[in-house]
Amino acid sequence: MKHFENLRRHVDPETGKTVLEVDDLEFLKNPKHHYSWFQRHIRHHWLKWALKYSDIIVAADKETAFDIHRFYFIPSDRITVRP
Repeated sequence: MKHFENLRRHVDPETGKTVLEVDDLEFLKNPKHHYSWFQRHIRHHWLKWALKYSDIIVAADKETAFDIHRFYFIPSDRITVRP
């Protein structure tokens, strides 16, 4: 699967848990983005799947954490904001 520049998924070697790092959700929020309809569709479903199967979700900032909660209904206590 193609990796996206604003999403990274990996396994933490110490704990063995799956970590998903989300930098931003511009493809959902910005109407003037450069993605086609199909690219947005693929990104949305890949992110939805990755959020469901990740043990730890790390957001780049509070706004991104809020957007993950708002668009994907992930409980706020599952999202950690990067310091």
